[in-house]
Amino acid sequence: MSKVKALVGSIPGLRKLSNFFKQGYDVNKLYASPFLRIFPPGHFYSPIPSLSDVLSKENLIFRHKKEFPSVDLREEEQLQMLDLLAFYYEELPFPEQPSTSNRYYYQNQFFCYSDAIILYAMLRHFKPKKVIEVGSGFSSAVMLDTNEAFLGSATNFTFIEPYPERLYSLLNEKDKRQHQVIEKAIQEVELELFQTLDAGDILFVDSSHVVKIGSDVAHIIFEILPRLKPGVIVHFHDVFCSFEYPKEWVKEGRAWNEDYFLRAFLQYNSVFQILYFNSFMGQFYQDELERKMPLCLRNTGGSLWMKKAV
Repeated sequence: MSKVKALVGSIPGLRKLSNFFKQGYDVNKLYASPFLRIFPPGHFYSPIPSLSDVLSKENLIFRHKKEFPSVDLREEEQLQMLDLLAFYYEELPFPEQPSTSNRYYYQNQFFCYSDAIILYAMLRHFKPKKVIEVGSGFSSAVMLDTNEAFLGSATNFTFIEPYPERLYSLLNEKDKRQHQVIEKAIQEVELELFQTLDAGDILFVDSSHVVKIGSDVAHIIFEILPRLKPGVIVHFHDVFCSFEYPKEWVKEGRAWNEDYFLRAFLQYNSVFQILYFNSFMGQFYQDELERKMPLCLRNTGGSLWMKKAV
């Protein structure tokens, strides 16, 4: 029987279809949605693309670009930031596999190597008094380990996570008493919370990655970012070189669009300045990373760091 299950499980697409039904989706209701009935996927009025159309243009879409009109990548400043962050590299405390001494470990599929290393170094460099994290998990483990080992547990964390199971699995009892977990969608959180962040504090965003009617990403970009004080550090996750998603992810069916909105947000924008762009640096400055932070090259990650300047 186990061989039969393994064989059936190996059929392309069947596992995803099984998960689809396990999550309780009603196919009849799904296709009764006016958002699919009026403009089906692939229609030029639909936000859901046609995969065949995308792949017919893949040489144009999935190419590494180094320049983006009216987006200031601040390459020299990124290289300077790399030097500053590399100062902390030799004291990296994280193991490859789960251990009893750390909450975080590199060999996970959600937040690994470069993303974790740069987050660790950013925390040590800026020493924030407060961090608000939107979307929690292994990144939270990096922050708590760093806070405990290097910051004297002086940083206060607020985790906004409507599905906190993974987060709770990584927290210990002391973490749960010391830091706040808000089990809500970010759209339901009072905006005044984000105005408590001061210069050097961090807003860490790892969201649904989708802009749509009433979505978390739209709320963050339109309502939260404009209200931040000058000097606040902002992180977005799963932002990739060329502001485009990996072809493999698109072929899997991820029609995310946060990267495109962030690129548009950064055009002509002198208020928010890029500090460090993991994927960009991993693509175009491999030699520097090899010399200064070689573990970052095992997975160059998808973190975009910026600061509100004024």
